[in-house]
Amino acid sequence: MIEQLKTAVLTLLVLASLVQSYFLAYSYPKFDPLMPPDEYVKTDMLGTQASIEEMLFSDQLVLHLGNGQHTVLYPNTQQYNDVWENVKQRFMEDFRKTNALQLGLDLEEVGSKQQGVEIRFRDGLPMNVLQRVMQLKGDLINESDLITRIWIFAKDANEVRTILFTDTPNTLYEVTRADFTVKDIERFVTVDPDFIPYRKAAAGDFYLPTKPLPMTGYQMGFTQFTADQLKRTFFVDPSVTRNLTERDGSEIHTDGKRGLQLKNEQHWMTYSDPVAPADSKLNILDNLLSAVQFINQHGGWNGTYAVQKVPQQMLSNHQAFVFRQYYGSYPIINTGNENMGFMKISLQKGIVASYERSIITPDTKEVIRKEVQLAGGEPLEQKLAQFTGTKQVYSVFPGYRPVIREQTMELVPAWAVELRDGTYEFLE
Repeated sequence: MIEQLKTAVLTLLVLASLVQSYFLAYSYPKFDPLMPPDEYVKTDMLGTQASIEEMLFSDQLVLHLGNGQHTVLYPNTQQYNDVWENVKQRFMEDFRKTNALQLGLDLEEVGSKQQGVEIRFRDGLPMNVLQRVMQLKGDLINESDLITRIWIFAKDANEVRTILFTDTPNTLYEVTRADFTVKDIERFVTVDPDFIPYRKAAAGDFYLPTKPLPMTGYQMGFTQFTADQLKRTFFVDPSVTRNLTERDGSEIHTDGKRGLQLKNEQHWMTYSDPVAPADSKLNILDNLLSAVQFINQHGGWNGTYAVQKVPQQMLSNHQAFVFRQYYGSYPIINTGNENMGFMKISLQKGIVASYERSIITPDTKEVIRKEVQLAGGEPLEQKLAQFTGTKQVYSVFPGYRPVIREQTMELVPAWAVELRDGTYEFLE
């Protein structure tokens, strides 16, 4: 009797074990949330999204008209768009490394006498980045070389030559196969009778108008990202962030790892996320694409931007990219008071380590316009001569100086001066 009872109990235990195993295998655990679901906040989209292709364009197209005549085209103008779109549709194939001596060309003479178009990228772009918008084929050039200019010109009535300039003065690449024709060049350099002539400046490798340059100034309202909006954008759970205020009035928000600093008086923010060092080959294009994707997902773009600076290959573990803000045809230039004009983002292996930008978004619904003329010719040269007496000038170009007031912002047309150290000032 006792043995039968033991057998029954053992059988019951085995059955209970099998039932428990079944529920463990085929049922789902039910977790109680640490806080109500409505306290978790989705990432806010504060601005617009953009693709890398929209931000890869030349800051200037210099048209060499022949007979010592030149003019300059700026983005978002009709002739600029026509020439740039045409160039992007043509292929360039096979690149021969060379220099000015081996080419057997006097480039200064070619620029003065021959017709052609010079496509300028202010700080240079790697070839694999340019491939995103241009038909570049065959073996590409050294990844460490940044393309600063592409010069397409008619050597004579039957031949067109294409030269790529790099950030290394004595390193050029000649395109051995391209489908540009002399007719293309003639079409590129056909300008209106009232075009503004330019001539090369004595102070450097840039062109200045010989007549006043018309520009439009703008005044408009603006909105500003709030701390709550930015916390929702950068932190998975904003409710666990801690806040503190520094002596200079800036706010610090952190979740223990990531940090967000807001300088409200300067209309500026800096986001940081410590990234562990990694020893691996750096890929500029991959990191650049990751930078654009990150900004698309964390705040978006508060206007039109161009890729301005890319890092030197293998310069450091972190790669920092700068995107320059444009309004219409001209860049917004910041001279040190960090309020708008650019975004800067640093990555390592596709992971963002730091990100800084303006928290201002221009309100373009009601805009007051003012037509002005920037100095050209001798008055401009006199101003530049006084300026270059004490400073080393890299380039001079038209741009906007932002003036931020309590409720409005103004974009003031001005001649911007880029110095050799990479900083900017304005000709007064």
